[in-house]
Amino acid sequence: MVAFPVLLLLLTQPLFPTASFHDADPGRVRGIVTDSSNGQPMAYANVVLRGTSLGASTNSVGYFHIASIPSGRYTLVVSYLGYHTQLIPLTIEGGKTVQVNIRLAPSVIETQEMIVVGERPERLNEPDLGMQKISAQDIAIVPPGVEPDIFRTLQMSPSVGATSDISARYFVRGGGSDQNLVLLNGATLYSPFHTLGIFSVVDPEMVSLLEFHKGGFPPSYGGRLSSILNVVTRDGNRNEFHGVGSASLLSGKVAVEGPIPSGSFLVTGRKSWYADVMKKYLNNRDAPFDFYDFSWKISSAEPSIDRNSRFAFHGFFSGDQVKNDDPFREDYLVRNRILGLNWHKIWSNPLYSIVSVSISGFDAEVMPKLSPTKPRKNKLSDFTADWDFTYVYDSRDELNFGLQNKFLSTTLELENTFGNRISFDQSGWDVNAYVDYRFYRWESIGITIGIRFKFEAISEYRPLLYEPRASFTYRMTPSISLKAAFGWYSQELLTLSDENELISVFEPWIITPTYLNSAQATHLSLGAKVYWVDDCTTEFEVYYKPIRDLIDENEEKFMATDRDFINVDGESYGVEFLSQYEPQRLHMKFGYALTWAHKMKDGVRYYPRYDARHAVNALMGVDLGSGWQASATWVLRSGMPFTPIAGFYDRVTVNPWSEPYDYVVPEAVTLWGKRNSSRLPYYHRLDLSLIKQFHLGGAAVAFGANVVNAYDQKNIFYFNRDTGEEVYMLRILPSVSLKVEL
Repeated sequence: MVAFPVLLLLLTQPLFPTASFHDADPGRVRGIVTDSSNGQPMAYANVVLRGTSLGASTNSVGYFHIASIPSGRYTLVVSYLGYHTQLIPLTIEGGKTVQVNIRLAPSVIETQEMIVVGERPERLNEPDLGMQKISAQDIAIVPPGVEPDIFRTLQMSPSVGATSDISARYFVRGGGSDQNLVLLNGATLYSPFHTLGIFSVVDPEMVSLLEFHKGGFPPSYGGRLSSILNVVTRDGNRNEFHGVGSASLLSGKVAVEGPIPSGSFLVTGRKSWYADVMKKYLNNRDAPFDFYDFSWKISSAEPSIDRNSRFAFHGFFSGDQVKNDDPFREDYLVRNRILGLNWHKIWSNPLYSIVSVSISGFDAEVMPKLSPTKPRKNKLSDFTADWDFTYVYDSRDELNFGLQNKFLSTTLELENTFGNRISFDQSGWDVNAYVDYRFYRWESIGITIGIRFKFEAISEYRPLLYEPRASFTYRMTPSISLKAAFGWYSQELLTLSDENELISVFEPWIITPTYLNSAQATHLSLGAKVYWVDDCTTEFEVYYKPIRDLIDENEEKFMATDRDFINVDGESYGVEFLSQYEPQRLHMKFGYALTWAHKMKDGVRYYPRYDARHAVNALMGVDLGSGWQASATWVLRSGMPFTPIAGFYDRVTVNPWSEPYDYVVPEAVTLWGKRNSSRLPYYHRLDLSLIKQFHLGGAAVAFGANVVNAYDQKNIFYFNRDTGEEVYMLRILPSVSLKVEL
């Protein structure tokens, strides 16, 4: 494994003669930026040398590196919105690296959630089309409804949607929900939703930042066709102990953090306690479910041993149970578990590395009791070991490369009509390497060229041996950037789900069956970004995504020997628009998407259920002063497709063994129309939130009042097939929340 990164460096070195390891003329400066109040690493802080065009932004752990600095005296300017700017005098000598660690102090302005702090002062030539950075403050701005949720925040992005109010399960650019990869500190989270998919298992209290790629993602990511969500949890407070408790109508949660020798700890926990509030989500039916999620993180850095290393140990566990009192209704059980270790290392040369080792697991079970449902059980185990590197050249170019190893095993247990248990077991190694070269040497142009190699595949029919990726940014004027992205992607792991199910609880993970090809997709996108003023931007993007060899149910299966699944093809394309205006006390966002998604199955081209032609998202958050904050979201989208009923006929059956023949009473049989050829009416909804923050004794208190569907719009969920009755989604639902911080 050690030979691999060294070999990549040697192979790529001759290709870029201006990016020399041995150029002794320029100097360098590097370091880590942290919050002085709690020791938290500050992602995306702005670090520049005054009077020059040289600068950098910190990464997710606060690390920065500035190369190609001529010898001389400089002032390093370190800034972060909501913090005091620091000016640090430096003397740069040729061929040497200066290391400086900076602690920024928060400014006296304390507006907590409503101030958008930590927004990345992005590099204008960054080739980042399709990537969105979301801070904890961005999550807090979105009205929470019953429970704050990171996925509701994602759905405010163009071309990211859900099929109903009831589900936070999201679909990106015409792809299925299992085509979205969710990473928690580098470990895969296989079931990121609580029971019924109502909201995320990730508590916003633990989130430091989100990096969301909805297309054209770099070669360091793989295994999914549609999107990547990288969730980085925050460290605990390194200076003092803190505790937070909060309660909503649905759940209660606590978070405790504080210093330990050479580091800090953070523990969060959440537990449901009043599921009846969810009856509104379920058309006044019982909500017999119970859930919990629990996480911890221990961060450690011992300067006396190695001041350039940092370790993070983390764990995450969640569980959901649907337990019906009715013995004739089945019960469900779903569990997640993650244990991981991350080692961040700054080497003596301008090389930065992350070693990530994790164990992930997922379990789901259907317990029929006395119901006619058959028992089902699914188990997935994942061992992952990744080694990722970033090398910064004196030309300011970057080389990213790494080796990623994953061992997966899945088990699916079913029962056939004769009561016999059947078990499908699959396992295998998924071994990948990637290299990604980023040209930053030109101020107006940024280019990323990379490739992902697959050395070992977990499925029988190997997907793409290599997956090229490329992205491009051209800063046409100081205020206009043109962007493009391209990539090949493959996916071998999938869930067995029926898109016609309105609420899906059991969605087992399996490896692509041996008789089928693995799914593949191509991403093509073009875009532009306009910087009107410092706080106002507008983005345009056009994308096209053809998909091959998706896995779907074989609806033509007749004989027992017929295959259960078949390969189908699809495509999606669309246009996106996003405008943001973010002065200090105001946050406004408006997005629109015009999109199409198609599938081709059994010679028929149709729209999948999650296809939405038009979608409008509007968000506004404002700091009213004196501890008051208000926010509102409004959503409008086209109705979802559904298969209409074309008619009915009476089916008469005859018993040929009787004399005379017995005729059975005619049975009404439904004749279905063309698949998903009709659409529900347009959907629209307004959510409101008002928060008051104040101090009570030694505690900071936040009281919130929220209203979901404020004008009580009757959005149709589905039509009852038997009666034709319209069943509505969530009607008006007020709720309150309380948060106390010590």
